[in-house]
Order: sequence, then C-alpha cells, then structure tokens
Amino acid sequence: MYDWEVGDPFFIAWVRMGQATEAVYRAMEIELGKQQATFAQAHVLLVLSLSKNALTPGELAPYLFREKHSVSALLTRMQRAGYVRKTRIKKDQRVVRVRIQPKGKELLDRAMPIVLRYTRDLLASCFTQQEVKRFDGDLKKLRDRALRELETGATALPETFDLSNADPSFASL
Repeated sequence: MYDWEVGDPFFIAWVRMGQATEAVYRAMEIELGKQQATFAQAHVLLVLSLSKNALTPGELAPYLFREKHSVSALLTRMQRAGYVRKTRIKKDQRVVRVRIQPKGKELLDRAMPIVLRYTRDLLASCFTQQEVKRFDGDLKKLRDRALRELETGATALPETFDLSNADPSFASL
C-alpha cells in the first residue's frame, strides 16, 4: 500500500522522506491533540518562550519554516485562544510584537514533554544514538542545501534567545 518502487533511488528516498515526515507529524498531532495542542502551536510557543524579546511575525517565520502571512494567521488564532498577545508598536502601528501568555506557557509545558518523549521514543526504536547523530547531520545537510536553493540560510538563534533554562535538547536548535 505505501511501498512502491519506480527504479530511481533518489526519487524513492524523497517519497519515503515525505511519507515519514507526514506520518510522524500526524501521529504527533494525535498525541498533542489530547492536550488541545497542535505541533505548530507548540513550535511557536517554544520559540517565543526562548526569546528574551517580543518577536514580530516576520521574525518568527524563519524559525518556523513558514511564510509571514501563515505565521500571522496562526498567531491570530493563538491570540483568540489566549496563548499569545499581539501588541502594536506605538512608533509604527503596522508593526506587531508577540509575547507568550501564561496560558500559552501552560500549553507549552504540557506539549513539550509529549513532543520530546514521542520523538525520542520513535527515533530510539529505529536507530542507535550514533545513527541518530549521523541522521541528524544528514538532515541538516539536506535542509541547508534546500535553503541555499531558496537563497536563504538556516537561521541561528540570536543572542536575545535564552537557552539557559530550556531543556538541554533545545541547545542544538
């Protein structure tokens, strides 16, 4: 049903990578749904929780691998739910800054253990720690190559991000 061969190993690997990504995200969404959370919400809340400063949707977008308008729509829904607060800058009313709210912190505190447990359990069931490190390096290489094709780069966390209180797993973000 899901395995099919077309003779081109590069195309087959690409299809399987997409299938694996979709299957993992769908399974994780089911787990997060039990906490009334989505992976996109958890990702936004994680980035906001690590930032010492409020961020604009445009500043958030590269960390989420989404377009600015997509981030803006997600933030609007999250504000309605009470997870974030958007405020306009007095100097320029077009500029919106976003901060995590206590309700968003609570959701993040419930969601991140699920994400971490799920990903660790899934990867550990398929790979050794050494294989995971190799796999991560391969994925980083692939991601960075794709970003070069898009004429952008992987966005490192700026100094305004504080990883000192974060789970040690976040240090490599």
